[in-house]
Amino acid sequence: MFKKILSLFKSQPELANQITASASPSSLSSTAPIPTRMVRSRRKSKSDADWTRQPEEPSIAQQLHGLPGEYKVLNDLLVANPKSRSGYSSIDHVVIGPRGIFVIETRNLTTGEIRGGRREANWTVSSSRIKMYNPLMQHRGHVEAIQAHLGDYKRVRLISMVTFTNRCRISVDPAVRYVNSDELIIYDHELVETILRKTERLEAEVPETLYKEQDIQAIYNLLNAVNSTDSQIRADHMEKAKGIK
Repeated sequence: MFKKILSLFKSQPELANQITASASPSSLSSTAPIPTRMVRSRRKSKSDADWTRQPEEPSIAQQLHGLPGEYKVLNDLLVANPKSRSGYSSIDHVVIGPRGIFVIETRNLTTGEIRGGRREANWTVSSSRIKMYNPLMQHRGHVEAIQAHLGDYKRVRLISMVTFTNRCRISVDPAVRYVNSDELIIYDHELVETILRKTERLEAEVPETLYKEQDIQAIYNLLNAVNSTDSQIRADHMEKAKGIK
């Protein structure tokens, strides 16, 4: 039958060649072109799995990087503090602005409702039976440690800030949730906005206390100079801090 068909197209050798080629077993190999619209792989690749993941939340350091250029930021400071049982204070972040210095501690509590008053020594967390020592009281030692290293700038306004993730619930004294306070408990995603709002409030309260670029740089240099980067000192501090905790 196939030969009969070929005989009908002797006058059209090109067409006969095309038919022969299409019937050849080699044309059924995996190298034959397949229309793109017909190809759809069911296999999950790594990239297919990744696209469903939620974008990672920016770190506190990344958030602070978004502040206007007149602000200076220091991260992960370890400064000498003779009042501390370990001899040092570890400060997560320090922001030096045109109206004051923001000393920031981050808490990574991810669940539960946090309850407590400004003057209460112990706060409660609904997801845990363990009471939390008032983080503002604990953070005061860090703020004092920063102030002790300010040299000629000891009178600069210092604002204490403790942040929690937005996966927990803050139900604390309202006084420490408003920018008129110099001790603040906030969610970490509120940090940059709160710093800017607090700066505006300080400008309205005491407009004469404006720190120029050279002052901000001088404070930055003072704190950067006392930051211990020695790995052994940092390791010793971490061990002692665990014992204290």
